[in-house]
Amino acid sequence: MTVTILQKARKGFTMVEMLIVIAVIGIMSALVISAFSNAAQDTRRVVARQQQAAVQNAVNAWVNSTSDQVGISGAMATYNAAGNSQARLQLVQLYLDDSSLAHFLSNTTDTSQIKSAALKKTGQYLVLDSWDVTSYPKVELK
Repeated sequence: MTVTILQKARKGFTMVEMLIVIAVIGIMSALVISAFSNAAQDTRRVVARQQQAAVQNAVNAWVNSTSDQVGISGAMATYNAAGNSQARLQLVQLYLDDSSLAHFLSNTTDTSQIKSAALKKTGQYLVLDSWDVTSYPKVELK
């Protein structure tokens, strides 16, 4: 009879069991939050690379089109005469879609750096350096 009274008296969890459950839930939630924040940062890095590729494709298309008209040396002279990254972005604007161009221009405050919202969040920017005779115009992600 005493065994059944003790079994009926213990219906809930002990304080130690509750603390262990709370600690396990806390550890698991910390891991999940960490994974989500890393995924968001990784996504921004991927978007930054995609934007770099889009601008590089626009530069490539501009070089091909311009060199067909005025030759490669004329295209190089025009590109270098633009002077800074923002002016060079304006040169290739016909080869970018309007929303991308507007997004770059609205987020760019320094003429030597091209920025977007994703680039700002990662602390990166695009640079369209000058074009010399031994290379090809490159869009660099810095």
